[in-house]
Amino acid sequence: MAAHRLRSRRRWAAAAGAGGAAVVTLAVVTGIAGAVPRASIPQPPAAATPSTSPPPVTARDFTQPEGLGFTIAQTRVGVWQIGPAGRATLGYQQIPVYRDGKTLTVDNVAYPYPDGLLTLYRPGVFDIATSSTFPSQWPKQYRTTYSQRTDVVIAGRPGIEQQFTYQLPILEDLRAKKKANPGPPRLDDPSIKTETFTRTAFAWKFDGTSWATFVPGPNREPLSRTESLAIVEAVAPGKPEPARVPYTFGWLPAGWSVSAAELSPTDIISGVLLNPVKLSGTTLDRQFDEYPAAGRLTIWQGRPKPNNAPAEGQTMKCQDINGYCTLLIDRDHFAQFERVGKTLSMDDVRHILRELRFTTVADRDSWKPVPTA
Repeated sequence: MAAHRLRSRRRWAAAAGAGGAAVVTLAVVTGIAGAVPRASIPQPPAAATPSTSPPPVTARDFTQPEGLGFTIAQTRVGVWQIGPAGRATLGYQQIPVYRDGKTLTVDNVAYPYPDGLLTLYRPGVFDIATSSTFPSQWPKQYRTTYSQRTDVVIAGRPGIEQQFTYQLPILEDLRAKKKANPGPPRLDDPSIKTETFTRTAFAWKFDGTSWATFVPGPNREPLSRTESLAIVEAVAPGKPEPARVPYTFGWLPAGWSVSAAELSPTDIISGVLLNPVKLSGTTLDRQFDEYPAAGRLTIWQGRPKPNNAPAEGQTMKCQDINGYCTLLIDRDHFAQFERVGKTLSMDDVRHILRELRFTTVADRDSWKPVPTA
């Protein structure tokens, strides 16, 4: 749907950016600035890496969240910031890892953009032994190859590592294609020349039973095996915190509840996924953008685009044929509800939006814990 498509386009377009800032609009690459970076040098396997790491970290005691929430501390390691928390689902909690100075510019506003994602699964949701690849949580447009897996100990717990090599378009060639063919470029066009980058992903039993993964993003900036290992070794338990949203629900259809929530320092500041039944089984480890949902409620910072904006003097505009509505909250924020499938009627969508009771959206301390069944 609309917000889902915009989010996916933006993340895919970000791969075309140079250096620490990817300059995009919500739909297409509008300008690719900076010098063309060189491909990073692939890191050797663990056994061949010189032993210059600090002493191993002893096992830490982690707890699983109650409901939709987070139990991982916000931590710094070198130029990387672990957190703040990002996504909470019935299957996992996910924490972005940000590099100092790395941003994504949308509508002339620079937002932090993660270098990698930490995903900490609930018991039984994910087993790396039965998965052919790491669940990346990144877009799938990148042509990727994988190395053999290697056993490793991470923070005193058993784990594995695996290198993966992906391709990104060479910026000079992409610029040339854009100049020759004005309009939105096809970043997956096989005629665009590419360069390869190699990263190391890790998985480990962070609480002794359940798996966690760290998967670097498909970025151009160097990120060595040693640096990735330092990031996962720094993951530490924190004070349990519920996922929060800037509103309370005044009405939901009987039996409906929130099954996943997203908090973000970008223009998509909050998002929740709603379902009429409690999710279980193999659906729980899916990427957030592919997580099961019969409805998506997203809170945006900024003003809606003209084609989605309510008419002068009105606060809501719905496009029944596309199944979503836009609601103005205040001068700087709006809500969008997307109907996924037809479990909800458009009257239900309108009813849900009209009954929302908003806090002061700009004040995150006023946000309320996400209600769950």
